[in-house]
Amino acid sequence: MDAPEWTPLADSAGRFLGTAQALTDDDLRAASALPGWTRAHVLTHVARGVDARTGLLRAARAGRVGQQYPSEEARADAIEAGVRRPAAEIRADVQRAVQECLSAIGEHPRQLWDAPALSLRQGRRPVRDVVPSLRIELEYHHVDLAAGYQPADWPDDFVAACLPLLSAMMDSRADAPSMTLVGPATLRVGTIPPMDVTGPAAALLAWLSGRSDGSGLNPGGAALPVIPPMG
Repeated sequence: MDAPEWTPLADSAGRFLGTAQALTDDDLRAASALPGWTRAHVLTHVARGVDARTGLLRAARAGRVGQQYPSEEARADAIEAGVRRPAAEIRADVQRAVQECLSAIGEHPRQLWDAPALSLRQGRRPVRDVVPSLRIELEYHHVDLAAGYQPADWPDDFVAACLPLLSAMMDSRADAPSMTLVGPATLRVGTIPPMDVTGPAAALLAWLSGRSDGSGLNPGGAALPVIPPMG
């Protein structure tokens, strides 16, 4: 992989693992920022998601089309089973999973980055999608751990890359409100005359991704629209 992609991913992984390893046993059993999930759920979810990405890379190297998960149910079952493990095992598991995936990314042959893989929700995609999706997973769920890392801590380049992607996904949904997001860049959601929502880029991304109630954003005197969950 080219160095410009590798360094930000490695930095995100280092920050996430630093927070994860500092969590005490009691911390892991406490609530995360995700409704109904403890921090142990978040770490287990990340570990299984990272292992799935490693599997896609290994399959591509073996000349096969890897599948991210057999089903949504299988993914959920693996998370619930993993949460019941001792806290030390959960911490070690996520450390191992991330390190193995980073190694697999670093060793992946340049000519195989366009090899196909099967994503659970997006279908057939090039295996290179593992890299940006892993960084999104780590940065979003670092905030979800509710252990001091906030959307304002997201790197500027991460926010700049994710905000247009998420607004484009929102724009494709019939249940999304029409609005113009006004930050460092201006992004449009919907086709009817929209309202303006102004604020820092990280705050806009946190709101769109369901990690903020929109506090600190300026909807021009109106109430902030309801954002549908991205799923």
